[in-house]
Amino acid sequence: MNIVKRHLQSEFEKYPGVLDGGIHFKYKPSKIRLKVIELGSSDYHKVKTLSDVKDFTLNINYQDENRELVEQVTERISVLLDSSVVRNLFFEFVSKEVFKISPYLWLGNNRFILINNSLYKKKKHNDRTED
Repeated sequence: MNIVKRHLQSEFEKYPGVLDGGIHFKYKPSKIRLKVIELGSSDYHKVKTLSDVKDFTLNINYQDENRELVEQVTERISVLLDSSVVRNLFFEFVSKEVFKISPYLWLGNNRFILINNSLYKKKKHNDRTED
């Protein structure tokens, strides 16, 4: 997950003020509510090395009180990571949604499946040869 955190930090540092709350692993500090990314996965504690990543679900949440900003950042995350490879991890886009979580707070959620890129290439090769 540190790989994802560093990748997102390097992208969003280009946009001052967008990540004032930082990037946190599940669970973020309760005092931080605005302009924050939260990374979550139930499987990441089980993974010791990149080669262990087979079908790893990753949620990337962004929250703020500005709906338009949440929609823009959520879209940017999906475009940035969809079908990309970061340090031998292939990101397969699953879903994206933006919704209101309180009277003043919006949440954008991106869901990805992470696969070790070597395993992904083998899977794709096998899919082509079976046709």
